[in-house]
Amino acid sequence: MPYLNREQILALINKKKIYSNKSSIRDQIQPASLDLTLSNKCYRIKASFIPNNIKISKVIKELSLTNIDLNKSSLLEKNCIYLCELNERLILPYDIMGKSNPKSTTGRLDIFTRVITESGKEYDYVDYNYKGKLYLEIIPQSFTIIVKKNISLNQIRFFRGKNKDREVKQFNISVSIKKNQITAYKAKKITSAIDLNKVKFYKANKYWEKIIPKENYFIIEKDEFYILRSKEKIKIKNNQAAELEPFKDSFGNFRVHYAGFFDPGFGNNKYGTPAVLELRAYDTPFIIRDGQLVGQLNYYKIDEIKNNTYGIKIKSNYFNQNLKLAKQFK
Repeated sequence: MPYLNREQILALINKKKIYSNKSSIRDQIQPASLDLTLSNKCYRIKASFIPNNIKISKVIKELSLTNIDLNKSSLLEKNCIYLCELNERLILPYDIMGKSNPKSTTGRLDIFTRVITESGKEYDYVDYNYKGKLYLEIIPQSFTIIVKKNISLNQIRFFRGKNKDREVKQFNISVSIKKNQITAYKAKKITSAIDLNKVKFYKANKYWEKIIPKENYFIIEKDEFYILRSKEKIKIKNNQAAELEPFKDSFGNFRVHYAGFFDPGFGNNKYGTPAVLELRAYDTPFIIRDGQLVGQLNYYKIDEIKNNTYGIKIKSNYFNQNLKLAKQFK
């Protein structure tokens, strides 16, 4: 099966194929992924990079502007680039690779993140047989944020074998826009910083503008960030995982859904649960209409999970979502 489930990830931890600076890593295991956590080592850097065959320690010396100690709460400023070492280390077997993506909260706060490996040639992919540290590039785009050691911004899922693209089924995802209703939120430009460790703490109207269109469409503005929801309701069975893949640019000049991974059990109720979509326009303003296609949901088989699927039992933040902002807002 392409995806490893909770029990299989735990087996890798027990074999010391995944280990951490933290005393315990087991509480980071999700139904079919593992949360990655920040260490105390972080740097503000001049530019993004791909290491290729260069040691990351060498790149840090070339690009570092300042060191940031995440043993204490620290400010990461909007539109600045940061590189943080992660607590987790990998000694992957020859037949297992990893792929990372932002967690749901990270996407909803418009925090652009991607995992970098030693000598890696692309972001977010961890190659077969990889041995070494993991690093996270962080670029807050809408809000200045406050972070501290051990917070999780990304997650990693693991694939066994070479056929990682074997899908069970696919279907298209479109956006829901309803006239005279709150159909989206747009991030405000000037706000206070958001401490990511504070849950249900901030007033949404201080950070977000409600979009209530007069018709079943509205114009998304260049370089603005929006939260919307899907028209479709999604169900992920206990023997499945899914990933939302954005359509190519020919479907519209916008980027959608930073955090596109859906764990087993998501929406596995009578009616299903809509996906929350993070959307940013680029180049020009763009009119978006109700039912417009934004991505394709790919389903993958996993070995069935009997317990602790996505939902209230494991305190999942977005199991009953509709048009829901990040967990920091009340």
